[in-house]
Amino acid sequence: MPNADYDSAWKQAIELYWPDFTELFLLEEWGCRPAPESQDQELAKCSRDSNLGLFRVDKLLRAPGVDGQPYLWHIEIQAARQRGFAQRMFVCQYRLYEHFQLPMRSIAILGDHSPTWRPCRFELAAGNTRTTFDFETIKLRDFEDRLAELLLSDNVFAWLVVAHLFTLRTRKEPLERAIVKAKLLTGLRTCGWTRKKSRDVFDLIERMMTLTHSCRLSWKHSSKFSTGGWKWLGNIYGKSALNSVEWNGVKQGGRQLEKRGGRQLAKRGGRHAVRRAVKHAAKFEAKHVVDWSRCEA
Repeated sequence: MPNADYDSAWKQAIELYWPDFTELFLLEEWGCRPAPESQDQELAKCSRDSNLGLFRVDKLLRAPGVDGQPYLWHIEIQAARQRGFAQRMFVCQYRLYEHFQLPMRSIAILGDHSPTWRPCRFELAAGNTRTTFDFETIKLRDFEDRLAELLLSDNVFAWLVVAHLFTLRTRKEPLERAIVKAKLLTGLRTCGWTRKKSRDVFDLIERMMTLTHSCRLSWKHSSKFSTGGWKWLGNIYGKSALNSVEWNGVKQGGRQLEKRGGRQLAKRGGRHAVRRAVKHAAKFEAKHVVDWSRCEA
């Protein structure tokens, strides 16, 4: 199974839909505050600073806090347990402060398998001198009991959390991942988003929930992503993209059946696939994703 692309999907989502991020994870309405400014260019200078040494930061933004004062927002996406992670958060905090001289919120998104790994503090002590650094954490596994609720939300990060959790669960089950991925992408139609927003979230989930080459071909050429799903995809990408990507999927699926079981079987299978796809597209509910794939982590 190819490695899931967690980091870039999360980073792009944070850049594009920051108010959704603060609403779901920080329980803060962004309101009329200005959009955050990426500090990637400044961060590149900071990372090359010979006095600070090299260090890596996933996402650094500059935006006002609830009090209107300018903050830095340091966000780390951590998809696996890492020894010394709290120390790394501390090092990033003091090095960034030394460079920018601004107060900073440090937030770690913990998207690993373990339910117990929850670093949130780093401490140093020497005699009566003590340094304590606390940072905010978002443990994605804490959302596992809220999957149905998340799938009924129009918050971008609700859908991204579900995609992340099911990607973890299906890391050794490519066929299960293909089924869940198809249902998630079909379910995006229920959100009522603009064409651009639908396209953005589709691309984020598509990138995160990687499939093996053979499984990807089967997914594209089958009815698991229903006829209604491909029609909706054509609406958000344009008819030309739909025709070039997937609209003939049922026909190609029929050809696969023909190779395996004869022309008549292929025709019957193709007709059945169409009827089934249309039926499920019409009755689709987002919560069905949870029922379809109760995979063990």
